Amino acid sequence: MSRERAKRLSPLVKIAENAVQEALTYLGSLKQRIEEEKKKGETLKQYQLEYQQSFSSQGAQGVTGSQIQQHQAFIAQIDQVLADQKFQISELQQQYDKAHEIYLSLNRKLKTYEKLETRLTSQAEAQENSQLQKFLDEMSAQIHRRNIG
Repeated sequence: MSRERAKRLSPLVKIAENAVQEALTYLGSLKQRIEEEKKKGETLKQYQLEYQQSFSSQGAQGVTGSQIQQHQAFIAQIDQVLADQKFQISELQQQYDKAHEIYLSLNRKLKTYEKLETRLTSQAEAQENSQLQKFLDEMSAQIHRRNIG
């Protein structure tokens, strides 16, 4: 009886395993996207620094008012892109944190199902062993009675 219950639990364990695996895959892709966005931000910051250094070098030779305005506008655009990038990373991190909580929950369920399946299987084996031992004891007793009688 318990072995049947353990067998009925098996598809549930498989579903839980698949859900955990999907959650891990999703976490991995989110982590990769976060890292990519951080790298893009670092590259943009480096470009901004190089652009400012280049403009400063150019400034030593003299620049016009319109060049200064263009420079400031361009730096403002880069600053806005960096702010957007930071926001994007923050959003992705929040998604990652939520997905991680879901993963932990799914993993706890999986472990619970696996423990239950193991316990039911062990109970079934113990019950079967007990029944087998009773049968062997009865057979032994019958053989003993026949030999005495």
